[in-house]
Amino acid sequence: MKYKALQAKKAFVAGKFVAGIDPGKKKQQICLNNPQGLHAQPFRVDNSYSGYHDELWRKLKALLPEESHQDCVFAIETSCNLWQNLAHYLHRTGHTVVLVSPLTTYQSRPLIGHSFSHTDPKDALLMANNAQSGYFDRYQPYDAGINAMHELAMIYAKNRQSLLQHRLRTRAYVEYVFPEFFQVVDLDTVTARFLLKEYFLPQHYLGLDIEVVGAQLAQLSNRQYGVETLRQLKLRAQHSIGIPKSPIEETAGRLALESWITVEEYLRAQQQKILNTLLLLAKATPYFEILASLKGIGEVLAALFIAETRDLAAYSHYKQIEKLAGFNLRLIESGNYSARKRISHIGNARLAWVLYKMVEETAKYVPEVRIKFIKRQLHEPRYRKNLIACVPVLLSLIMSMVKRGGGYEVRPEKVKELNKLEAQYAKRKKQKTKNRKD
Repeated sequence: MKYKALQAKKAFVAGKFVAGIDPGKKKQQICLNNPQGLHAQPFRVDNSYSGYHDELWRKLKALLPEESHQDCVFAIETSCNLWQNLAHYLHRTGHTVVLVSPLTTYQSRPLIGHSFSHTDPKDALLMANNAQSGYFDRYQPYDAGINAMHELAMIYAKNRQSLLQHRLRTRAYVEYVFPEFFQVVDLDTVTARFLLKEYFLPQHYLGLDIEVVGAQLAQLSNRQYGVETLRQLKLRAQHSIGIPKSPIEETAGRLALESWITVEEYLRAQQQKILNTLLLLAKATPYFEILASLKGIGEVLAALFIAETRDLAAYSHYKQIEKLAGFNLRLIESGNYSARKRISHIGNARLAWVLYKMVEETAKYVPEVRIKFIKRQLHEPRYRKNLIACVPVLLSLIMSMVKRGGGYEVRPEKVKELNKLEAQYAKRKKQKTKNRKD
């Protein structure tokens, strides 16, 4: 393992005073270490304008030598969003800011007194100690466009989770009263939402005017659903195993479904607005066309990838993005012993989701990615695990295109290799199907 980056970080803070900051909603706990690692008495400042502009500097000046005021490094723990205001203020006023991960703080707590006790002064001291040891990342400001894309990507992910939550609530209730409904209509359709607002119990379909409502369905779904759909629902309603509901229970259920479906429809509309703005910003970057040149990566995935990685030019190696997503391998080695390699899962979960979706699609079309996938499937057919193993191949391909400044170009030798593997893979699947039948 290489430790050049750690050495560079240590050299960056060497000979400087380091102020460790444990952020809070009302107070910021601060502990100042001198260049030798000796700390002063911790103190607090208000999380307010006067706290930042007056109280902080008054207390620091009492502890810092005159010549060290501008050379002080501020180490802030990135817990929740409590650190962002102070970090932005300090950077804007020309001071050096470094960020310490909460995971680093958690792991280093027992180093002081062999105790996992958690107090604000102790955490502030740990911020300063960890920063002097090189366990930090530099605070990196981005331009307005990159920040806007990143915020939109976060909002999109949260809304997607909310959509899924409301959809699952709707499914759970309908399976409780009319479970056969989903044998006929897919929940994630306009037709399902239209029907469930009015007709969610089996008895609603027994006396339904099929021709009138069927015509509405056909128009709503572009003739994917219609009269035949309602006939099937009526047939299943006659022998439904759903729990019958009294009139007052039906009213309560109707209100519940209406609220969930209405919120879902609103979130869908908002998601479209978010995507439209995100795509507009992403298309203005030089990376959008490069990503879109890979078959399987659509506009949405390309925009989300750009938003989560922020600036692809800032990465010197694809493994940096792999680590950011938590897909890097966790190594455990001692002497002649080497444990099984597993991914760390410590990273940006939103980026991990985007990368998985990108690999899932490109593994169908892009020769370099599909070759890796088929080779692993031939060795051990484990779909999800083998897809994740293709992430480094895809990232390497993307970074090579970014550095070259051009889109994807098919390589004939890769196509030839893929054709041979496809023949082997088809033969293996055919044999597997035959064995299953036997």
